[in-house]
Amino acid sequence: MDTARRAQLVMDVLQHAVDGDYDRTTQAMGEIAAATDRRQMYGVCCAIADAGRQTLIRLYGHPSPEGLWALAAPDPADTCAQHPAHAFSLRFITAYANNNKPMCHALYLAAANASPEDFGHSLVALVGDVAHLARVALQELAADGEQPAQHPH
Repeated sequence: MDTARRAQLVMDVLQHAVDGDYDRTTQAMGEIAAATDRRQMYGVCCAIADAGRQTLIRLYGHPSPEGLWALAAPDPADTCAQHPAHAFSLRFITAYANNNKPMCHALYLAAANASPEDFGHSLVALVGDVAHLARVALQELAADGEQPAQHPH
């Protein structure tokens, strides 16, 4: 799979996830996973996290030069929130948004070296958290009377 096709599929994954079309999200993510090695999958995770970073900027503007992004975790009493995949996702998005590439790489390696099931959960959590941020941004735009940018298709 060439880089352009992988990039298009990442955009499709995110769009389908934002739209709540989980079957198409899973299908596109499966196509990516089937034709992507570990190094390329790290790039996929960074691309997804970059969409999260761009959404944070859209919602809150750029942080000050000495400021850092932080994402609050869900309530720890929620058993789903205690899953390591959710910790990976929030930490990966935060590290990426703060341009902490060594932390991104370390988090990715930890997730990738876990069991295949746990790695899959980590990818799902990453897509889900970024899609959630995008849905929040769309709601904010609608509340402010702004229209989202048109999709290029």
